[in-house]
Amino acid sequence: MQLDDEQITAALHDDLLRGLPPGPPATLLLDVAGTRVLLDVADGGLTVRPAPGINDTWDVAFTLTAQDWDDVCADPPPRGATTAQALVATRGADRVAGRREVWARSAPLLDRVVAALRDAVRKPVDRRPDPAPPAPGLGPSVGRYLHLEDGRRIFVETAGEGVPLLCLHTAGADSRQFRGLLEDPRVTDHHRVVAFDMPWHGRSDPPDDWRTRRYTLDTRTYASTVLAVADALALDRPVLIGCSMGGAIALYLAAEHGERFRGVCALEGGLGSPGRFVEWTHRADVDHSAFLASWVGGLIAPGSPTGPREQTLWGYASTGPGVYQGDTHFYSVDFPTVSAGLGRATCPLYVFSGEYDYSATTEMSREAAERLGGELVTMPGRGHFPMAEDPEGMAEHLLPVLATLRGAP
Repeated sequence: MQLDDEQITAALHDDLLRGLPPGPPATLLLDVAGTRVLLDVADGGLTVRPAPGINDTWDVAFTLTAQDWDDVCADPPPRGATTAQALVATRGADRVAGRREVWARSAPLLDRVVAALRDAVRKPVDRRPDPAPPAPGLGPSVGRYLHLEDGRRIFVETAGEGVPLLCLHTAGADSRQFRGLLEDPRVTDHHRVVAFDMPWHGRSDPPDDWRTRRYTLDTRTYASTVLAVADALALDRPVLIGCSMGGAIALYLAAEHGERFRGVCALEGGLGSPGRFVEWTHRADVDHSAFLASWVGGLIAPGSPTGPREQTLWGYASTGPGVYQGDTHFYSVDFPTVSAGLGRATCPLYVFSGEYDYSATTEMSREAAERLGGELVTMPGRGHFPMAEDPEGMAEHLLPVLATLRGAP
């Protein structure tokens, strides 16, 4: 679908800057399948200028090839073509030229620019409806602090009764991602759902010297923390469910400590994802909260409901400085080496994979399931954060597995 200058000028306006943090003035060269314009961003305004001439300069250029643009405009788009950031993450950083720090500061705007241009030439992708709002009054989950023997203070949410279901959040996030499970009677009628915030995350405490150290997570620390929480809560062979980095450590625990669990559900779990550790998630010249919401936004399925999608992104925008980067050290740097030596799982293992996940792709999840002797559960139309971005869509695939595990010996 060819764009011309007039369509671009009509689609791009100051409203695309709404809610974004102010920053230094910048000029962006945008090339969409050969149509080139300049975008001047300054003083809360966005100005579109025609194709650059010999005297023009710019800070950063962002290019969509003809194939990129066709895929972005497809209905629905393929994996990796849902946002500007998704294209960079999956198809190569050569789409960005110039000052990379300006690109990192401009990444949220570029996502909005690509979305606005896409919506100018085709109808928006249909999204599933938002969940029904809960009834007024207190929700069913209870939050308390758990004090570990080593002095760490961990925030824990629980709801329901029955077989324990221990939930591990994604990188840079917290237990709010499991609100859908904590408030779903189809789950809580049969399970005691337990979701906790890792240290440095959410409402759990960082160490007192957090301002003078860089947080870095590794496999040993992560695994020992999960087991310490299970022991402190006296969880008897819980079902373990973890997503993304939580899915990766769930694979490790299924292989190394499977006797401790009734079963393991690794959501979007692979044996390591080297491409997710990037410096732009923790730099003094880049607002990490704005960049992170953009960096992970392309992992959300285009059809996920609007409300849960936005709440998922808010979780990333509100994370502590450097926490996401420290988490990605685990599954991008440390875990790929550790996972190479893993044997077969010693408990029932299910590896769930959303179609739109390019961090732990279906191919990566299939490899993990085959190597560890688990079962792959594919989820068409779902993304990287299924329990958070689309709780009802996740339930469709998770409930049958939980029913099976409740009957497991």
